[in-house]
Amino acid sequence: MMPRPRQDAGSRRRSLESRDETKPRNVPVRQRVAVIGAGVVGLACASRLQMQGHELTLIDPRPPGEYCSLGNAGCFSRASCVPLGLPGTWRKVPGWLIDPTGPLHIRLRYLPRVAPWLLRFQRSTSMPRVEQISSALHRLLTVTLDKWRPLAERARVPELIVQRGHAFTYESAAAFDADALGRELRRRQGVAIEVLTGGAIRDFDPALSPRLTHLVLLPEQGHCPNPLRLSRALAERLQMEGARFVARPARGFEVAGGRVLRVLTEGDPVDADAVVVAAGAHSNSLSAQLGADVPLETERGYHLMLESPSIVPRIPIASGEGKYFATPMEGGLRVAGTVELAGLDAAPDWRRADAMLGKLRRVLPLLRHANVERWMGHRPSLPDSLPVIGRASRAANAYFAFGHGHVGLTAAAPTGEIVADLVAGRAPFMDISAFTADRFR
Repeated sequence: MMPRPRQDAGSRRRSLESRDETKPRNVPVRQRVAVIGAGVVGLACASRLQMQGHELTLIDPRPPGEYCSLGNAGCFSRASCVPLGLPGTWRKVPGWLIDPTGPLHIRLRYLPRVAPWLLRFQRSTSMPRVEQISSALHRLLTVTLDKWRPLAERARVPELIVQRGHAFTYESAAAFDADALGRELRRRQGVAIEVLTGGAIRDFDPALSPRLTHLVLLPEQGHCPNPLRLSRALAERLQMEGARFVARPARGFEVAGGRVLRVLTEGDPVDADAVVVAAGAHSNSLSAQLGADVPLETERGYHLMLESPSIVPRIPIASGEGKYFATPMEGGLRVAGTVELAGLDAAPDWRRADAMLGKLRRVLPLLRHANVERWMGHRPSLPDSLPVIGRASRAANAYFAFGHGHVGLTAAAPTGEIVADLVAGRAPFMDISAFTADRFR
């Protein structure tokens, strides 16, 4: 029997490494990760990365959670698998231009700039494409509560993850019928739906108006009674575990050999082994430098915070006609929603916020309240209602997590886990091919 040749130490090490297919190639166990954006998506990404032992730096000129994360409707909406654009939606564009207080409005002077985005939006409204988008959104969103609970526990605010359901209200059979496709898309994804009519609506919640003809219950949904407190709790735990917050805007990157070496800011650069772009509506100027010049738009949303409301709905309710949510919050009742396409720099049109309150009084006729606080923010939106999540094409160690539109809070925790998987060199827990930036090429 011939003796087996001896291997030197280097050969044995290379042999063992070649058999370890789970070990990331050329990736240190502990990396310096720069997350650009301290909104709820960036904070969720940073939290997951820190849980894996990485060293975190978050770059954002504002305090954590004070952009779009501050004013959202507070919903963990597992059922938000219906895209904004549905077949025939394009026919409503003339109405969007005329009514400044409608559920969706385009400022006329902004129309030439947003026209290419609207064209892409229209191309995403065919029924086959809508079904693809709905399936992709469902896969991302249906796990939201499962992914959020450990993050909230870690931040010591488990009480901010509430699961009591949502409801859609309708004041006419015509409005109920107009949303039939949305309900069908949800049912195809296995979303639990119950429809109440007549007196059963008031039996469910006596605060609701007798004028309502239909109430659609989605019992599996959840909400957060204080989104800003949730974001701040995530940030505090990150800081407690050694994360650094840099209160400056990110301007670009130093790239060499197909990798980002550092993030350029208005002050000192931030060295990094990996970078995550999660800057919401401000992401595209950064993502374009990394090979992803995507059609990112801001859907401006409004909210009213009603202090000391005389009544609140039993669960968060959404108006089928008005396309707004009314969510019970720790500080009162928040009325949030609608879409305005007017860019990042236009002044708010507070008529849109006030119009929501007028419409809410039709649903909650006994509502009285003290002070009212108005707010406007910028949802980062892509024309097919899907976010961009994945690796950058020009830098192997750069990752995208932006463009979540109306589902930023819902999608933040699942997105954070996906990004953490990618940084670690693992396959994500779900298929993310639908979210690639390359789909816009």
